[in-house]
Amino acid sequence: MTEVSRQVLSVGFCAYAVLYPLLGLAAGLRWPRLPSFGVPCPTTLLTVGLLMGLEPGRLRGLFVVPLLWALVGGSAAFLLGVAPDLMLLAGAVVLTLAMVARPGSGAERPTVR
Repeated sequence: MTEVSRQVLSVGFCAYAVLYPLLGLAAGLRWPRLPSFGVPCPTTLLTVGLLMGLEPGRLRGLFVVPLLWALVGGSAAFLLGVAPDLMLLAGAVVLTLAMVARPGSGAERPTVR
């Protein structure tokens, strides 16, 4: 994953988290079923975005908690009909790929002779 693609994904997940309440309204949710910004799902999406902005390989251990919540909270998209939570499942996949990937590509790493 390139630096630019990680930064674009980082900004995208952070923006999605901030717009989360509006997305809930657009999905037809109304109070009291409407999740707001302070609940775990948009907070998890914001955390995914922030972790995506880190250099590859930095703080890899931190991705476990948002990954677990993304899987639990992502089930709400199906069980409770909260469509904006579908992004949690995408966030889990993207974050896992970004965190388990080796930092840098072969061209960027110096060769040892």
